[in-house]
Amino acid sequence: MSKQLFGRVIKVHIEADYKATFLNHDYHIRFEMPFDDDPTPNETVVSIYNLSPSSINHIKKDGSLTLEAGYKDDYGVLTKGKISKVLTKSEGVDKITTIYVSEGQDYTGAKVTTANSTDKKELKITFAKGTKADVIIKRLVSVLGIRLGEMSIPKNPTYSSGYTVTGNILNNLEEVVEDCGAAIYYRRGNLIIRSIKEGTDERFTLESSTGLLGSPDPFEEEDLKGYTLQCLLQHRITTASIIQLKSQTANGSYRAKKGKHIANGSDFKTEVQVI
Repeated sequence: MSKQLFGRVIKVHIEADYKATFLNHDYHIRFEMPFDDDPTPNETVVSIYNLSPSSINHIKKDGSLTLEAGYKDDYGVLTKGKISKVLTKSEGVDKITTIYVSEGQDYTGAKVTTANSTDKKELKITFAKGTKADVIIKRLVSVLGIRLGEMSIPKNPTYSSGYTVTGNILNNLEEVVEDCGAAIYYRRGNLIIRSIKEGTDERFTLESSTGLLGSPDPFEEEDLKGYTLQCLLQHRITTASIIQLKSQTANGSYRAKKGKHIANGSDFKTEVQVI
């Protein structure tokens, strides 16, 4: 096993009405962080044990949280997001503060209505005949205040009859992105627009010496074929990560479709489905 896989590191950085970073060397920290390639923000759950009352009072809804994890010589960001809920309870001698985090920015509630709306924040957006898709995407991204991590569309169709945005802006954005042969998903807290078949080369080989646990199991569902596997927690593996896999059952280049990172005291691992 690589020497890089020793000395577990968990960092929870919070920004609300103050800034603080909580480390697993000082606190017992658990988390479960799912990831996948659909546009709905995933919810990460982080539990920190025996925080001071002052720290608990500062961790509030709508604050931001960044979760990093890995090992002493090799750790990185797993996710960034907005705090949606904070609950503290006693369990025996422990006081456990559980923080629920919605990945990235939540745009699902953003809407536009007709131009005669009394709410000045609500708009009607109409695009002229002959408008290209990338123009619409950039405008809607701007209206939503999205900080895109990456945008790469396979095709750029023209709307000969124009295009009108109504209702939920994100639904309209998804529709135009789909017309471009692309998809919207979150990756380490950043919103990505690109082909679902594309990925990010992590320049990483997963094998027994770098943390692979057991042999990958083949799966087949609908039009997808690939493998499910477990490894020691690996921050490089997330949505659309391209990794090299070396094992008794699977060898070659694969793209991560969905999975989760888990730290629960005994387990410190990544479960992932690759295709």
